Amino acid sequence: MKNMVITGANGDIAREIARQVKGYKLILMSRDISDLSGVSDYLYQVDLSNEAALVATCKQISSKFGSIDILINNAGYGEFRDFLAYSSDDIRKIFEVNVFALMTVTSAFLPDMIHKRTGKIINIASIASYMATAKSTSYAASKFAVRGFSDALRQEVFDDNIKILVVNTGPVVTKFHQANPGYLEKVGRHAVSAGFVAKKIVANLNTNKRELNLPWQLNIARLFATLFPVLTESMTRRFFNLK
Repeated sequence: MKNMVITGANGDIAREIARQVKGYKLILMSRDISDLSGVSDYLYQVDLSNEAALVATCKQISSKFGSIDILINNAGYGEFRDFLAYSSDDIRKIFEVNVFALMTVTSAFLPDMIHKRTGKIINIASIASYMATAKSTSYAASKFAVRGFSDALRQEVFDDNIKILVVNTGPVVTKFHQANPGYLEKVGRHAVSAGFVAKKIVANLNTNKRELNLPWQLNIARLFATLFPVLTESMTRRFFNLK
């Protein structure tokens, strides 16, 4: 069986991927693994913001399983409030999980992929990496960083036959928004389910697709934003600043 590592495995999208995928040995990393029993036999509890512990855990996984065939960097964190309401520690915490941990895990497993000349890395970003909205300054900045890192890395490892897929989602019905329950009610039909996102990811495990932008309505909005940035900002101030 091929090896698949998923970070943030306690999240709803990760759980759906684990439920839907077939033919992979699931190696799950999460800050809390207490309710992951039955999902996989290979569970690793680690705080992704603790770099030393994260590096040690990745080494342990590599030692036990060898090369990883698919790495899904799913772990993500965000808080939504006015920029001046963030402390510097708040901002660092978001970047520690969303960016630096993602890079650390990628750095740990990439050399074996390059050595075998096969592998795929899937980074969960956000439509916010294209269309930032009010009260998402730190979160959007971190997701811009994820997409930029992914696009650059894709070019570096192209000749090594390593594929990089970025998944940019709009609002997803998950516990990610549990601190702001009114948000999902406001976005209504524009929100998609974790199962839907997982299905799209699983369907593209073996494709060369470089980016998934979900749902299709927000993908169109993303393209519009690229062509008409001033008009888009005017529209987002009116319709998308719902956090």
